[in-house]
Order: sequence, then C-alpha cells, then structure tokens
Amino acid sequence: MRSSTSTVTSQNQISIPADVRRRFGIVPGTELVWEEKGGILVVHAKRYSLEDLRALCAKRPVRALSLGAIRRARDRAVVARHGRG
Repeated sequence: MRSSTSTVTSQNQISIPADVRRRFGIVPGTELVWEEKGGILVVHAKRYSLEDLRALCAKRPVRALSLGAIRRARDRAVVARHGRG
C-alpha cells in the first residue's frame, strides 16, 4: 500500500498529492466523501449512481418537438458545420 501525506493549513484546508489525484482520477470539481470506519478516516471520490443520474434527468423539463422541427434543427446544424445547404 502506497502512502502520501498532506498538511492541514490554518484555514483547515488540505492539498491532495499529485500522485493520489492521478491514481484516483480526482480533478477540480470532484466531490470527496469522508467516512469513519472502525476509528479510521476513509476518503474516497464520490461516484454517481444510476439513481443519481435519473434524478438529474427527471429535474430537466422535456419539450416535445415535432418531427419537422427535429429535421429543421438537424439541417441548420449541418449547414452551420459544413456550410452547405
């Protein structure tokens, strides 16, 4: 098991060592979960479940589009991307 250290600053902040960030895919915006297990502090990156994604999708209003509207949007995207009409 590898080990790395961090120091808590006077503002109660820490830096995550680069090798740990790379190994666990921690990037800006990653949420970290802190848990106590048997008197040991365990930190892990939050992974989203299918239920989390469903909840996010359920909150977004869905606007029904006609087939004609979908085709017009597609045609506009092709023209914008390729400059053809």
